[in-house]
Amino acid sequence: MNEESFYSPFISEDGKKKTIGEIEFSDVQRMMEKHLEEGYQLEFKREVSSTVKRKIPNIIASFANEKGGWLIFGVDEDDHSINLLERKEYELFINNMLKDVTNPIPRIVTRFLSPEDHPRQGVFVIWIPEGPNPPYMSYGKIYRRIGSGTSPVTEIDDRYHLDRLYQKSEDQTQRIEEFCTKELSIYNRKWPMHGKSYIHYGMCNMYVLPLYDLHLVEQMEEERLKQYILSKSSEPKHYRLDDESTVMLHTPFVKASYSAESIIFRSTDVIDAYDKTIAWEQFYNGSAKFHIPIPYMEESKQIHDVLKSSISSYIDETIFEQFQYINGPFFLTSLISCIGGYIDCMMELKAELEDMIIVIDLENVRNDVLYFPHEQFQTFLEEEGLVFSDKKQYRFNRSFKTTKLGGNLELLAYVDYIVTAFGLSKNQSIDFLKHSLNQGKNIQFFDNN
Repeated sequence: MNEESFYSPFISEDGKKKTIGEIEFSDVQRMMEKHLEEGYQLEFKREVSSTVKRKIPNIIASFANEKGGWLIFGVDEDDHSINLLERKEYELFINNMLKDVTNPIPRIVTRFLSPEDHPRQGVFVIWIPEGPNPPYMSYGKIYRRIGSGTSPVTEIDDRYHLDRLYQKSEDQTQRIEEFCTKELSIYNRKWPMHGKSYIHYGMCNMYVLPLYDLHLVEQMEEERLKQYILSKSSEPKHYRLDDESTVMLHTPFVKASYSAESIIFRSTDVIDAYDKTIAWEQFYNGSAKFHIPIPYMEESKQIHDVLKSSISSYIDETIFEQFQYINGPFFLTSLISCIGGYIDCMMELKAELEDMIIVIDLENVRNDVLYFPHEQFQTFLEEEGLVFSDKKQYRFNRSFKTTKLGGNLELLAYVDYIVTAFGLSKNQSIDFLKHSLNQGKNIQFFDNN
């Protein structure tokens, strides 16, 4: 979300707009003391009655269709007095309602704010960001904001408004598409030999876009932000691979330089290795780009020997020279630690960060094999044969769907995307990764049992 479209009725003492993750019950009290009125991006409800419940999806959809807004339960619409609600699972039933009656489902972020002397009572606050894919429909109708109310849109009378909603969706898609491009001089290539041109190998590019502007340089000035990310990236972190096991990983970034509205971090400070370094471009609005050169195995003869002894379905053994063999454990752990490191840094700066768009591109990966150097993978080769990428390019999350983060296991959804490009399933890849890490010397592996 851009700054112009972000509205907040909660203002800090130094005049900055507060996000939903920063507000407290006292902020609601101050808002009421200022006699703030309902409006285009703000609506109050005294209670969550049966009548109000049916209107909630309409209100949320109307905010998502426009500039976003705030829906606050526990504030009287008429006299603006605070009416404390009993603490209940409001978010759960509202999300269930949205799943049942809205399409597409708008994103919401919620807080239940209690006074210190009544921890079981309070007000329930919903922030609805401007939706990236309007129009949002509720009960089969499109709703918009008119003043401080919600009104359905009719195709005959409101053709201009409908066209504007569709155009807004197209504009948002175009902005995301323009962001998801590799602009840094990071390549994965082999130096020319005997007058031949460069050999270009695979790249993995990840693009991360939070739902709204995080204003990172308001949290800390640029130099502190740079040092903060460098320091955080050097700290190993625990990631769950499944319900039973955890791994400790990190990808340390050691070099940083400033760019236009961003800081570029690299995993090496050796200039000669810049074309094969992992690069993290962190923008001040919270968006980020990761460029990961795909790591290939160097022991080609050893790999060919394993394949010849494990696979019977081939005629000429030179066929194995036509494939490139990716270091599966190193590649997958780099993916997990890069996106996990980003989330860890941003969550500490902005506690409410949980909604984002993550797009992943694979380049130059045709005939690439995701290889794991252990007996379990050899057994797989004997049973299934050689699996590899059939395509040169892949893009995952083409429709730019928003992800709601809820823990480390959600990160593995993106590993799922990657491994399917190379013919493996999620369960197979996680099992191969666990066996690899158990054998590793520099990566600690934990079994929760």
